[in-house]
Amino acid sequence: MDSNEQYREELTQDLLQTATGGGYLEGVLLNSPDIDEAWLHYASELFGDAVRNFNEYPEYCLACAGYLGMAVAHLWDKDWQKYKDSPYSYFQGARKFDDMDDHITARILKEQKQSVAAMESLSAAANHFLYKSGAEPGTAQAYKHFLITMEVMYKLGAAIELSRLGYRFEKI
Repeated sequence: MDSNEQYREELTQDLLQTATGGGYLEGVLLNSPDIDEAWLHYASELFGDAVRNFNEYPEYCLACAGYLGMAVAHLWDKDWQKYKDSPYSYFQGARKFDDMDDHITARILKEQKQSVAAMESLSAAANHFLYKSGAEPGTAQAYKHFLITMEVMYKLGAAIELSRLGYRFEKI
């Protein structure tokens, strides 16, 4: 396993433990191929916004990836055929990236208490994990870790929303 995959695995386990400890998940990372595929559709635009804002607002940028995951999971459950081709701008508020969190929680999820608490907790934990990774700021390695952290936050956000909607993991 290369260092980036090791970072991804350790970060995922750390955040899964945080989410489970907070009561947002039950120790399992719920997902769907459709939701994972949507990440590929939105990632580049989200990365652009997050990179421009990360130095000043690192936890907010990481949280936005989680909020995006929540929104995509919510729309997947609601009517994926209708929403699967929604542009990235659909997830942004009047101030674009600057109020993406409020737009998603108020207009898409129509729920703020649990989603905001979850993202505050997870983005703080993810930011701490990112900084303690040892990658020197401004290097290619630090950038790769940032991109991985954004993707993991998206997947955790999606899992949390799927759980909130009543989905559970069952062994067959």
